[in-house]
Amino acid sequence: MQGNGFGMRCAFLLSLTVAVCFPLSVAHAGTGSGQTQIIVNQGVNISKDANLQFGDFAAGTTQSRFRMDPDSGTMVQLTGNAVSLGGTRTAASFTAFGTPRETVRMTVSQNQIDLTRVNGTEKMRVDQFSFDGGHGTRNRTLDASGSVTYKLGGRLTINPAQAGGAYVGSFNINMDYQ
Repeated sequence: MQGNGFGMRCAFLLSLTVAVCFPLSVAHAGTGSGQTQIIVNQGVNISKDANLQFGDFAAGTTQSRFRMDPDSGTMVQLTGNAVSLGGTRTAASFTAFGTPRETVRMTVSQNQIDLTRVNGTEKMRVDQFSFDGGHGTRNRTLDASGSVTYKLGGRLTINPAQAGGAYVGSFNINMDYQ
């Protein structure tokens, strides 16, 4: 019996040794390779093609609002009794230049701006900026030459008995890749 017990212990120890040594003896170092890639797009540049111009008006006795349609460049009177007298009326126009076939998004930094009378302090408001392309589409794809044009309209509010003169203001346009 003693011999059998010793033999069993040896077998047990031997199998334990084999189990511990086997994974260490078959492990081999290996090498592999990988790749990485990055695409750097050229910056987006913006060129102003035309200013947003509402034309000439005669002030009324009530607050009046006019909308410049960015698609057609036409003026629509929304409220009030001010009178549009014609003059130069244009939607603003901007051309973006960048990496061909990439998608860009144009935004107006401000929701509203004040126009101030030259040599005065009187103000009028422009708000509700909108882009051409139906429903104010802001995301566009640059064409094969890397450009796309946006037109921008907005709503002008003329106060009752607005002081005569030229009114000016400015707004900022931002352009980003999407």
